[in-house]
Amino acid sequence: MFYINIFFIYSFLGFIFENVLNIFTHSHFNSGILYGPWTFIYAFAIFAMMIINKILKKFKLDKWAEIFIFYILATIVMTFIEFSGGFLIEKLFHRVFWDYTNLKFNIGHYIALEISFCWGFFATLVNYILVPWLDKLAHKIPKFVTCLLVIFFVIDIFASLAN
Repeated sequence: MFYINIFFIYSFLGFIFENVLNIFTHSHFNSGILYGPWTFIYAFAIFAMMIINKILKKFKLDKWAEIFIFYILATIVMTFIEFSGGFLIEKLFHRVFWDYTNLKFNIGHYIALEISFCWGFFATLVNYILVPWLDKLAHKIPKFVTCLLVIFFVIDIFASLAN
């Protein structure tokens, strides 16, 4: 249940983050490709960050070296996830949720170096500050709540695909 809870926690936090950002940058609220309060690309990102973190811990690096390497790897992986997500959303749903062509260092409209460096920074902050606290929260979520979330999520997927 832990990983399912992590999925929902970070999907929900991604939903909040995206919508706060949209309100300030575009003056509107955008729930993403699903109707519910989850932006699951953030869950995939945190799973990737968990793998990177686990690998780096095996090397027993100096803390600052570990943080620096984590940042570099997170920047690369987050950029790949952002590109993949943008590409798949456009191909599957015929919608473009972000377009970075107006940024100086864009690489197509899905990614830009300016944004990639920010994603690496955010991933590093989340990994070293939020993850310990949110992991404890994920363990405390009752099983019936997790089951309800899974049911609502599956219903949301089918409703979104039907539309």
